[in-house]
Amino acid sequence: MNGAALDKRMKRMGSDLKLSFSGPSGWWEDADQEINRQVRRGNDLAVAEGLDAIDQMLINRLKTQKGELTSLGHPQYGSRHHELIGEPNVERTRNLIKLYILEALSHEPRLEKVLDCQVTRDPSERSTVRVTIMAKIIEIDAPRNLIVPFSLEL
Repeated sequence: MNGAALDKRMKRMGSDLKLSFSGPSGWWEDADQEINRQVRRGNDLAVAEGLDAIDQMLINRLKTQKGELTSLGHPQYGSRHHELIGEPNVERTRNLIKLYILEALSHEPRLEKVLDCQVTRDPSERSTVRVTIMAKIIEIDAPRNLIVPFSLEL
């Protein structure tokens, strides 16, 4: 791939302020803006680009409750699976989580196709499920794999 094609691909993937997740690895909770300390004069906010921006985009869309950004002009952004907090970790609940997550991801323009989505009971936590997503991102050959845990506890 030549430089111009790579620049076009990177532009389509977008960029965002980079988030640092302080929780346990893979939990994607308690995000804060990451600081770039490599700047010549002081510090600056870090930027997520390329595949880092794609992963962060998927995580943010799933961690945001649908309707939460309506006042900012994004009524379709987010997922409804948060409505299921307090429900038992049974097959019916896991199927609804999957449905709501697939609905949320269908609104993401940088996502070409969800290749697989599985919602399974976390063997170590009775009220937690693991959402495993394999997605085809626009103009990226290899699919992105992401595991997002979700707790049904109140």
